Amino acid sequence: MKQLTAMLGRAAEGAMVVDQDGKVAFWNRVAQRLLGFNAQEVMGRPCCEIIRGETLNGQPLCSPTCPIASRIRSGGGVRQFDMQTRTKDGRLLWLNVSTLPVPSRKPNVFWIAHLFRDITNQVRARHLVQELQVVLGSPGSPVAEIRPDSPPDIPATLPLTEREREVLRLVATGATSARIAETLSISPKTVRNHIQHILAKLGAHSRLQALAIAFPPGTGSLPCRLARTSPPTAP
Repeated sequence: MKQLTAMLGRAAEGAMVVDQDGKVAFWNRVAQRLLGFNAQEVMGRPCCEIIRGETLNGQPLCSPTCPIASRIRSGGGVRQFDMQTRTKDGRLLWLNVSTLPVPSRKPNVFWIAHLFRDITNQVRARHLVQELQVVLGSPGSPVAEIRPDSPPDIPATLPLTEREREVLRLVATGATSARIAETLSISPKTVRNHIQHILAKLGAHSRLQALAIAFPPGTGSLPCRLARTSPPTAP
């Protein structure tokens, strides 16, 4: 066990070991960085109280009768799975989790090692794409199917100039910066400046987020919420 915890202590991923009673027996520094709890706060506490995991659809996953632990202890394997949780300060976090059985000192008694990594950005991007497919067409329909001769309407409440609206409509058709510049008879640099202004005004960090905000399926849609929380990406 000491050799295992030494290895997990050097791991680049979050690592937690749970004993046969479902209580945390090991917690590495990456786990602390990801979830905000230090080792003293979690050691000896039930795993389900710390992780409070849910499926990506919001269904409870963690409980005192952990289905993952039950499967492993009955001799079954568990594939990698995704889950959502919250950090100590309440921030939403999506994790990809790998689970391994760990032989204990007692015969036929296993502890469980969980290795987890942050996939929040990937899940947010996936949700944005799904929402955009709903907004701009049927699931699986490419954004480029929107025709330039019938650009989508942009809500009048958005604080965009008429030129910025023209640029955003062309972005919605799948046009590149060069194509937008040619269509509007402006320079590519001016197009990039307009896009930066659009992103700033909408609180977005990418063209995809700006489109999701400008063409929401309804008030309070997912893209609007994500745009305020997603980390910056290149436009």
